[in-house]
Amino acid sequence: MKKTILITCLVALLAAAPAMAQVDLSNYVALGDSLTAGFVSGALMDFYQDRSYPAILATQAGAAGFEQPLVSEPGFPPILELVHLVPVPVILPVGLIPGAPVNAALPRPYNNLGVPGANLFDMIFTTGDINNLLAGNTDNVMHDLILRDGIHTALEQAIGMQPTFITVGIGNNDELGAVLAATPIDGVTMTPVDQFAFLYNNAIGALVTNTSADIVLMNLPYSTTIPFATTVPPFVDIPGLGLTPLMGTKGLLTPNSRVTLLAGGLIAQGYGLPGGPPLPEDLNFLTGEPGYVLRPEEIDIIDDRVDAFNEIIAEVAATYGLPVFDTNEFIAEIVAGEAPSYGGVVIDGSFLLGGFFSYDGIHAQRIGYAMLANALVQFINAEYGSNIPQVNMAEMLYEGDWQTPGISPAAAKDVVLSREAFEEVYNLFAPKLGNAPRIRRPQSDRSDLPTVDLRRKPRSTP
Repeated sequence: MKKTILITCLVALLAAAPAMAQVDLSNYVALGDSLTAGFVSGALMDFYQDRSYPAILATQAGAAGFEQPLVSEPGFPPILELVHLVPVPVILPVGLIPGAPVNAALPRPYNNLGVPGANLFDMIFTTGDINNLLAGNTDNVMHDLILRDGIHTALEQAIGMQPTFITVGIGNNDELGAVLAATPIDGVTMTPVDQFAFLYNNAIGALVTNTSADIVLMNLPYSTTIPFATTVPPFVDIPGLGLTPLMGTKGLLTPNSRVTLLAGGLIAQGYGLPGGPPLPEDLNFLTGEPGYVLRPEEIDIIDDRVDAFNEIIAEVAATYGLPVFDTNEFIAEIVAGEAPSYGGVVIDGSFLLGGFFSYDGIHAQRIGYAMLANALVQFINAEYGSNIPQVNMAEMLYEGDWQTPGISPAAAKDVVLSREAFEEVYNLFAPKLGNAPRIRRPQSDRSDLPTVDLRRKPRSTP
């Protein structure tokens, strides 16, 4: 009798185990920002969108019908490329005409609802209407492209899909503006902590309450460690003088100060050099011009804000019993050169040398998103006892692609982000300043070096 009971119990346990371990990605929805969207080198483009981490994750899990807001070549805005090495290595947009939506008529929301430039508030409250984009209005371009119906927000569309699985990677743009403008200001370039806490708890609560999906949250990496903030050194090597600190509007830069990638063109024109004008350090509210220098105390403020946001994400996850993928640790290991090697190749945080990051110095390149997807597969398998196959990283590493930062003879610190490239990146991800001016593209042909023309046009009022 005891033996019969034991066998019955074992059969019951074995029958229950697969149900407990199953994770269903058949209707997977990804919420987030540009990192979720598969944004590469300043653009959304179908080649790279198909290699976004949500798309790769869906493929690995065998989720058919995973739809994204695809954009044809050369992307929207036109993707950035390293156009030449002499006399100065310069990054420029590929042409002036952007790509076009490929599947805007999809009669349902996209599975990938990552919106480049979106912050937490946007995910909950901002809508988008494809008719604005089709009419040539680009004031709200990414929301118009991705949300389309003019009625429902990303959060509402995600709930309406009634997904079986959700990843949420939002919050980067709640502090990235402080790095892009090199000016941390609470409530202006960074979302206040109490506001983030209130919004995040409500957003995740809405997903938990209104869907039956398994949900994985993703925390935030330190934006002060990406190539955008670490490529350009705070000094120059002047023949006869040696290493000379750059001069900012607040004085000589210290060795632990950071200069943003956008400053390369100004330095090439003499800004910050002996006898030249100082590098602007702070966001100019009258002109819309960003600062270009992060002092150590500013770096600490931004990193502390990321820590506060990550604590909130952890607390909300604990409240609802949800797992958190540690994106912060994942990026930190890559920047430190501690990521796993693939066939003897180590992908680190280097810029322009085949590393994790693309030509805008902010977003991953193709192999970087594949690494993130593979880490998520491992995390999901560990959390849910599932057996989603890992990504073939060798195939991803050596796959031929449309354009990617390869091994370049250019020294990263000598590369200049052209004025056109600068505007594409900054205007899309810059902090929202209400009616403050948007940086204006000079009315001239493409130039190899940024100009010092700081004329502006007003930002449109929504």
